Amino acid sequence: MKPPATAQGRPQQSGKSAGVTAGAPTPQPAEAGADGAAAEGEDSHTETTGASAGQSVPPMFGAALEPVLREECAGRLSGVSWFRTDWQRGGALTGYAAYTHEDGTQDEVVVKLPVPPRERSWLVRLSENGSAASEARSKKTSAAPGPLPGAGGVTPRVFAHGEALNGYDLAWVVMEKLPHGPLGVAWEGREFDLLVEAAGRFYAAADATPLPEGAKPEPRDWDDLLRRAREKVKAKDWPNGQAWKQALKKSGKQLDRWAEAWEARPVTGWCHGDLHLGNAMSRHAAELAEQEDTDAVLLDLANVRPGHWLEDAVYAEHLYWSRRDRLGGRKLVSLVAKARKTHGLSVGDDWSPLAETHRRLVAMASPVTIAQHGGGTAYLDAALALLA
Repeated sequence: MKPPATAQGRPQQSGKSAGVTAGAPTPQPAEAGADGAAAEGEDSHTETTGASAGQSVPPMFGAALEPVLREECAGRLSGVSWFRTDWQRGGALTGYAAYTHEDGTQDEVVVKLPVPPRERSWLVRLSENGSAASEARSKKTSAAPGPLPGAGGVTPRVFAHGEALNGYDLAWVVMEKLPHGPLGVAWEGREFDLLVEAAGRFYAAADATPLPEGAKPEPRDWDDLLRRAREKVKAKDWPNGQAWKQALKKSGKQLDRWAEAWEARPVTGWCHGDLHLGNAMSRHAAELAEQEDTDAVLLDLANVRPGHWLEDAVYAEHLYWSRRDRLGGRKLVSLVAKARKTHGLSVGDDWSPLAETHRRLVAMASPVTIAQHGGGTAYLDAALALLA
């Protein structure tokens, strides 16, 4: 077995419990279902490799590995209460536990395994637990690269992590258990501001990681999506079927121009890849949302990839095409652009017409992707209106 990949916990500011709501896979209640559960939509691509490839892992497997996991954590991890939920994607196991730091203080934590390598790497990099990662590296453990300058509280704090357990290729993390969220209506509109602010901090922190040489955005087969959309709207019970047929015929005439413009977009940095309210929580209660020090923490980093920031912004926006009143007049794409500028990051030239092009492509594909994001007839009507 490799040496422990454990990031030893640094002294905490206080020994207060982190609360009772998990900071990893989050439930999607009725309202969050439209905000967050809808988020498995058009632009979601999940990295899956090995044991992280969506294989179902039974809770008893986690219990069997628990002694090894606690040993990897140098005895600082308490017993783990393992569970699986209907809303979790893939085969990851999640558990609740407590983690004791060197100074004797404790944090309630979420234990997750297996974790996609990409997610683990980014969680560790963006964790604010900098001194712990430095300590781990100084002891020549197999810890992933440490936190990046300016990361702050972009993600949950990671107290321990590794890439294997008992000889199994199972990446794992022990991370902060966040007390509030996922973000939703309890924040009375402020949730969107918090999400955008978190996105800006994510882009700023991720910017410290060099992009791969020759990095390009992930392409999509828009011709195939148009073909499949046309097949979908042929169904007799398809809402506004005739209007959809006409809209897709019109889209077909514009598709080459739209696709060429979108696929030629520059790489502006790292994209979160799954930006929506269901992937954001807070260390502060909703009633404190107006305070200046309130912020959100982003979850689910398995889809982080090089690309254009509009991939995230339009994705977050499209979930509300049929419910724009929820936004309270906010223009999410413009707000994300402003957040990037606040952190001194480029938004690129002519981003507004590029955003409109992407909206049309997403709308065109909606008869195919509707099964993933669950927007229903109202969403389809909104998408159709964009193509009119």
